[in-house]
Amino acid sequence: TDAYTPGGEMGKRPDYATVVYCNLIRRTYKDVPILIGGIEASLRRLAHYDYWSESLKRSILLDSQADLLMYGMGEKSIVEIADALNSGMEARDITYIDGTVFQTETLDESLPTIILPSYERLKADKREYAASFKQQYSNCDPFTAKRLAEPYGNIYVVQNPPQKPLTTEEMDAVYAL
Repeated sequence: TDAYTPGGEMGKRPDYATVVYCNLIRRTYKDVPILIGGIEASLRRLAHYDYWSESLKRSILLDSQADLLMYGMGEKSIVEIADALNSGMEARDITYIDGTVFQTETLDESLPTIILPSYERLKADKREYAASFKQQYSNCDPFTAKRLAEPYGNIYVVQNPPQKPLTTEEMDAVYAL
């Protein structure tokens, strides 16, 4: 059964729901920023093996046509993004917030960035994918992680380091909500 569908009926939501829904939104609201997050976006933020299709898939950021991806818990990043948008920034210019992933044609060479193998190389060689995954996994510590950039032709999908953990006071404020 599906606890989130009326009557508990299965099969009412599409596979790859984030991609399907974002593409529908993009078709209707071409200029509205689309931000994605949650478990599906977090797990598929860079190239990933998809067990449904038994193939390597691109970053969900590209397939969903979203402007920005938030990964992890997001308590801080969602507020920082809202503040940036409220100040008049364009979503495509929000490239500095920890816990986010964005796409760009050029890399900021002043920031330490690990360039991962290209998606084309990952598709061609399972060992390249395994090495890339290991590098991603080794960059999960919010205090030591570097930016990661995964090339896709003439663009990069860039993952900023993870968001720092909440302080005790911040955690109390979240739970007080």
